[in-house]
Amino acid sequence: MRRITHVAYTWLVIGLGAWGLARLFSFLDLDYGRHFLAFIVLGVAAEWLAVNFPHGQLSGGFALVLATFILFDAPAAAWTGALATLISQGFLPRGNPLRTVFFNAAQHVLAVMAGNYVFLRVAGAAGNRLTVELAAGLLAFSGTYFLVNHLLVSLYVAPKRSLYPLLSWWDALRWDGFTCLFSIPIGLLMALLYREAGLSGVVLLFLPVLVVQFVLRLYVHMELTNRELLALYHVARGLSQRLDVQEILDLVLKETRRVVSYHSGVIYLWSEEKRYFKARAAAGPFREKLCKSVVFSGEGFIGWVIENGEPEIIHDVREDPRVRQEPGLFQVLRSLMVIPLLADTRTVGALVIGDKRPFAFNENHLHTISVICGQVAVAIANTILMKRLAESANTDGLTGIYNHRYFTYRADVEYRRTRDAGLPLALIMLDVDNFKLINDRFGHVAGDAVLVELARLLRDAVGEAGVVCRYGGEEFAILLPGCDAARAGALAGELRRLVREHHFAVEGMPRQVRISLGVAACPQDAVDVTTLVQRADQALYGAKKAGKDRVVLYEQLAELPR
Repeated sequence: MRRITHVAYTWLVIGLGAWGLARLFSFLDLDYGRHFLAFIVLGVAAEWLAVNFPHGQLSGGFALVLATFILFDAPAAAWTGALATLISQGFLPRGNPLRTVFFNAAQHVLAVMAGNYVFLRVAGAAGNRLTVELAAGLLAFSGTYFLVNHLLVSLYVAPKRSLYPLLSWWDALRWDGFTCLFSIPIGLLMALLYREAGLSGVVLLFLPVLVVQFVLRLYVHMELTNRELLALYHVARGLSQRLDVQEILDLVLKETRRVVSYHSGVIYLWSEEKRYFKARAAAGPFREKLCKSVVFSGEGFIGWVIENGEPEIIHDVREDPRVRQEPGLFQVLRSLMVIPLLADTRTVGALVIGDKRPFAFNENHLHTISVICGQVAVAIANTILMKRLAESANTDGLTGIYNHRYFTYRADVEYRRTRDAGLPLALIMLDVDNFKLINDRFGHVAGDAVLVELARLLRDAVGEAGVVCRYGGEEFAILLPGCDAARAGALAGELRRLVREHHFAVEGMPRQVRISLGVAACPQDAVDVTTLVQRADQALYGAKKAGKDRVVLYEQLAELPR
């Protein structure tokens, strides 16, 4: 519906502009045809050097419009401006669709007609005499022309305004207003020079307009470049403040929208465990589905880009034979951009963004976002490395679970957290019965294999409910935040049964493994971490003394035979 409305609006303006030209033609004084032609040539030059940007264009052509209006009246201003626009944008290649060319010419005609109407109401019968009424009328004409022109263009580009996040409506209004204010005095001087020196004076005065217009083009391009650099700065600043991978990925998807608008986006990261690239962050209407997707290196177009290590743009999936049969995003979006995340020579992931419009992305977008992705890839690689270093410092080298160092840290953290929240904290201490006998009879290799298998068994059984650590030797500790002694005792009993029934696949060792477990909890049995460990250790010792292969809670120690 929105597209139909926009098309209807476009052709309504074109139709009104054509009607206006037809109506004004009979008022043209063709005796000045040679002069009109000169003004049209200057107008073509102004339009050719216009500063184009997504929300419109900046041109000093209004100086010619105002001079023509003063010298030859509204019909000449409308016709010369419309013809200059049609020639510069239509016959000379500028890449504009035909309807856009017609619209630009038509909105110029309507702006002149509206300005002339207001001029006649303000200036009245001032004629060509330099009076206050005439000056006010010319200012009214200029203001009306500017407002009508800007309103018509703003409505025309409104559906695509969100596609260019680097630019705002205020930018277009500010730049257009500056151009208009500069053009008004130039137009007045051109009219005066024409009466004194003829066309040569007009041409000489208009040359500085073209120079200023060229400088304005450089300024606009520089400001847009600065905004792209600002997006890079936000990324760099965000990366310096973040060490969490997920926060980095969310930042990338957010800052990418500063550079280019997109419908959907997803970031894949390499998974060492799974051996494929897994979606870790996504944005857009397909976010939930994208978060479940994976990519294998070398498979499909995205996998090929990852393996190749070079960013790629698909301007239109319907026309590109490389992706015509690809599933997923390629079936619902028209444009896609795939950028590998490269850290040194290693690909740590890939950014994929897409839009429903064909040709939504260009080489400038690719370059800027590639720079962002380069920063991000290094940050992700460094974050992963730091995480691995931290894990290696906190991980037991034999079993792969947390070590005694991490247990001490985590126990203190969980104690304070559960105490402040009014929750219990339980601790299970356990060790392998007769472990020295296993080492002596089957060797230390077999003993180590038992510890590795036992650690895996405990970690899988406890899961997210607790933290499993190797406390030392054949002794293990299990922290259970939010769990009281009774529930911890039930879990300990389940672990004891699980170990008894498990077949330890250790070569040359037919013997089954048995464990003893001691349980204590805060605040029931202890008021600090040190006491909690002591009480759980005492309960474990009680289980050993009572015959091993059993669970003992600290509160049960008094009931055990001495």
